[in-house]
This record gives sequence, C-alpha cells and structure tokens, in this order.
Amino acid sequence: MADRVFCIDFGSAYTKVALRRDPGADSELLSGRISTTAEGNFCIPTTVAVDRRGLKPVPEFGDRVATMQTGGGIEVYRNWKKSIFLAHGSTAKTHLSPLESLLQSEELRELATKYGVAVGQLTYLQHLVGAAKNLIAGPGGRVISAEVQQQTIAASLAPHFFIWLRQQVLEACSRLPTTGLKYDSIPVRITIPAFAHGAAIELHPGWKILLDALGKAGWPLHPDNPTTAEPYANAVGILTKAANVLHRGRVRIGDMFGKGPIITVLKDATHHPIYRAFVIDVGAFTTDFAVLTLKPEGNNTSEPDGNFSIVQNSLPLGVSDLDASVIDALPKEKSDWLRKASPMEWEDFRPAVYTEGKGVRKAELGVIGGPIDAEAVRSCLEEFAKEIAGETVKFLESLGTIPSGSLQELILTGGGSFIPAIRDAIQAAAQTGGHSYAKTHAPALKRTSGGPPIDKLDSAFARGGSALGGASIYFEKSLY
Repeated sequence: MADRVFCIDFGSAYTKVALRRDPGADSELLSGRISTTAEGNFCIPTTVAVDRRGLKPVPEFGDRVATMQTGGGIEVYRNWKKSIFLAHGSTAKTHLSPLESLLQSEELRELATKYGVAVGQLTYLQHLVGAAKNLIAGPGGRVISAEVQQQTIAASLAPHFFIWLRQQVLEACSRLPTTGLKYDSIPVRITIPAFAHGAAIELHPGWKILLDALGKAGWPLHPDNPTTAEPYANAVGILTKAANVLHRGRVRIGDMFGKGPIITVLKDATHHPIYRAFVIDVGAFTTDFAVLTLKPEGNNTSEPDGNFSIVQNSLPLGVSDLDASVIDALPKEKSDWLRKASPMEWEDFRPAVYTEGKGVRKAELGVIGGPIDAEAVRSCLEEFAKEIAGETVKFLESLGTIPSGSLQELILTGGGSFIPAIRDAIQAAAQTGGHSYAKTHAPALKRTSGGPPIDKLDSAFARGGSALGGASIYFEKSLY
C-alpha cells in the first residue's frame, strides 16, 4: 500500500504523469512543459533522439527533438514503445537463409555436376557463406530478427528516457504549492497494454523491460502493484473524475464513482447482472479497444476489482495513418511540406484541418488543408472513420450478447476522439447490434433532446485519463 503514488501513462507519442499526493487527495496531472500547441502542457513527448556525431552518443528528449529528423548522425525514435511490447516468442529461431538453402539444395548440386563445377568449389562457397553469417551473428550462426533488434534498441532507450522523465517530474513537483513532501521517495506505477495484463503478466518481456528501466532510472516501484492495464486505469480515471475518497481509512467506492451505472449494478445485480465500460482510444499510432466487464457477486460495493475482467484488442491504425493518406491526397508542394513538418507543426495542423476545416497558412504555399483541399481531406477522413467504425463493429461482435438489464458506458479517448468525423462514426458503430449506453464519455459531445446522459471530457481526461486513473486510491487494495 502507498499513501502517495506517481502514475506514468507511457504513450507512443506522448507520456503523461499523474500524482496522488495523499490518500484522499484527487489525482492530478503534472505539467511537463509550456504548451504552445493544441496538446495540453501535461503531454510530454515520448520521442527520443540520439546524436552520434561526437565521440559518445548523446540522447536528447522533449520538445527540442520534435523538429529533428533522422540523418547526418542523428537517429530519431518516435514510436519505440511498440517494440517493447513485441509478442511472446518473437525471438527468431535458428534457420537457413535463402542463400544457404540454395547452396545446400539438391538442385544446385545437380546443376554443378551438369556444368562441370568441382564439388570442392561448391563446398568452399558453402563454408564462405557460413563464415560470413558467423561474423555477422556471432558463433552458432544465430541471426537476430529485425523485431528483436528493435526491442533491444527500445530496451536501451527506456532507462535514458525515464531518467529524463524523472527529472521533469521532480522539477514539476517543486512548483506545487505544498511543502514537506519528499517527492523523490514517492513510488511509481506504470500503465501497460491490456494484452500484458493477467495471471502471467510477469512473463511478458515488455513488463520486465519497463520495470527494469524504471529501476535503473531511480524510480521507486509501488510495493504491491507497480503496473496496471491502460484501459482499466483509463476507465477508472474517467468514471471517478480523478476523485479519491476515504472514510475512516476505507475507500468509498460509491462516492468515487459518483453513484453512476457501476454502482447501480453492484447494488442490484438481480436486475442489472452485468456492467460494461467500452473504452476506445484512438491514438497516434494505434487504436485500442477494451471492454471492462463487471459481474458482481451479491450486493457488494466494497471491492469490485476482483470481479472485473478485461478483453482488448490493439490495432496498428492511428491518426498517423490518416495523416499519411492526407499527404498522398494533397498537391505535391503541400505534400512535400507536410512530409517535412515537425510533430509540433502537425499538432497545429490536425485541429485546424480535421476539426475546424480551416487549414493552416504558410507564406510560400498559401492555405494547406483549407477550402481548396476540402474534398481531398473529407475523403481521407471518411475512409479512415469507416475503417475505425468497421473495427469497432467487429470487436463488439466478438464479445457476444449480454443479458437484459445490463448497463453499459461508452468511453472515447485519445487524440482521434477530438476529430468529429471519427468520433461520430465510432458512436454510431458502437450501437450496432442493439447496444445502448447509460452514459457516453467523450470530448466535445453535444447532448440531444431526450438522449442518454453524456459526459463532455476535457483534454485532461481525454488525454490523461489513464495516468489519473492509475494514480487512484482505487488500486490500493489494503484500504478496502
């Protein structure tokens, strides 16, 4: 149990950090930079650049690497998180390369005999290729797959990133209006993808890589549960609105969840047998679908966590794919500018073009993504939204039906949820098969007359919900 905790939501594009200063204090996001773009100042770039132009490689972080491009001795890593969470068994097995297979084939021996090639020459060539393989891969000839190489690189970047992140966090804490707290001794919890969450979580290589990196970076780990699943933390953060409520040293679940649908199910499982929170997070590089299902046992509101189950799926499809399609659809001179645009410039471009339809003005090119480009941009948005909607339907269908009387909530988060065309398409798709929601949580929602309740998420919850939820007292089991 920890009275205080940091939670790191380690994202592909941005990392967010939340702090719970005391058991009953609300979780809060820490500001890591001065925001000059559409992103909140709690969004810390996850990008890492390595400068190899000197005698020793020098890692760089933060906003300063946002404008860097790979080349000239600079290596830029923008989406290295995915390499940490490679699937089990991704290590390449020893196998013959195509060239080795050819040299050892019966067909080649027959050709060599036909054209008078000496057996010794063929044998010498086989040995030469084998020696080259050993030189590259080491004794035993084991070739490392590209995926494992990527994971190795990511594992080496992680400690450096978390050292830098810790410096940013402690600096942010020094500006908080509190005294007497030893922030450097507060333990940390980190959110991880739900596919690594479960009984065998410790066996997942990504779990070990992250915890090892945090340890090397000087972060004290939470003594009981240093990790929690991203969609679970996201749902808790949004549904509790980051509130942490204690009464006589015990967690007050009902007060934290605002007496919403989850409490209704916990108190009346006879008429409401199941509670579901359907979380869809449209990020920069991936779209994550997750359903948290609660099947209560009796009328128990004291500790719902033990009855929660998680089903999730992550797709390599995100807003960056929409960006790529827009680049291909625009005139060459505009496409060329976008290809060279920095992440900071893209942050300004997306809301102006995808949400407002106004475009951005550049002196040398005029307006990019404005009225002249409207049809091309609209077509890209529709195609991307259609693909996300199709995956939403597919995921829901894989879950099967739920009993009558069950209550569901829909939670839309991530940068993509701010784009109206995408958000509307997901909402419509989520109702396929007769699904209805007691409440919908998403950015920029408009309530319709007679429609179900809505929760209009601000940027802090749409982008920082996982960090806020992961810092929640909800996960301190000794306080139940």
